[in-house]
Amino acid sequence: MSLNATLSAGPQKGHLSDSMRRDGPFRPFASDPGWSEAWWWLGIPVIVAVLLVLTATLAPEFYLRRILPEGYGALEVSHFFIPLAGLIIAVRLLFRPFVRQRKLVVVFLCFAALACLYIAGEEHSWGQHFFNWETPEYWAQINRQQETNLHNTLHLFDKKPRILLELGVVIGGLIIPVLARFYGQIRRNRWSLFLPADALVPTALGAVLFKISDKMLNTLGIAPLVPRPSEAIEFFLYLFILYYLIVFARRIRELEREAQSG
Repeated sequence: MSLNATLSAGPQKGHLSDSMRRDGPFRPFASDPGWSEAWWWLGIPVIVAVLLVLTATLAPEFYLRRILPEGYGALEVSHFFIPLAGLIIAVRLLFRPFVRQRKLVVVFLCFAALACLYIAGEEHSWGQHFFNWETPEYWAQINRQQETNLHNTLHLFDKKPRILLELGVVIGGLIIPVLARFYGQIRRNRWSLFLPADALVPTALGAVLFKISDKMLNTLGIAPLVPRPSEAIEFFLYLFILYYLIVFARRIRELEREAQSG
């Protein structure tokens, strides 16, 4: 049984959350990850966080040479492939007839696909880090790092989207799961399809952990857990998006099964 279904109070009856259905009652999604799948939703975030801290502490030179480098470091590479995987999931869902019948879901998935495309493209300067082309002179003059991307030109393309993503991770990955423990209706309403599953809590905590470490450096001068903690923060933010889309796809398939049987 999923964590959502286990933690939600009340009888497990009614329909699944569907923006096209106005009549309740609704029930939690049974396809959300449970403890039998903790190896990925809990294990991967914990293992990555521990490995990053241990490597930075015990092998700092290796961390600087292999984990952090722009373009080819382990974290930088993950910043490309994780949102790329999310893009593939979102695009594949858009081809499902069940999804195309729901305009709100289509709009939401289009936004998710564009967000993943933007992140993957911007993180590697739209291929520049892979193919090492020269930045045009006119663009190098307005780009802080002389790269072919947007996020190093204006805060509108960098800081503001990241702040919104961080807020979304905190609200959706931490606050909503806590509130759902006390108010079961949160997992049993018409819009529950779009709410992150409880299984995303560890990934959200990973982002918050390194964010706090980053703030401690800026405000108190305390050394962060890892060099350039912003890179670790981005890993967990992007992993949160991927995990969210994995769960969203599972919920869509569960909705399809309900529609076929009903």
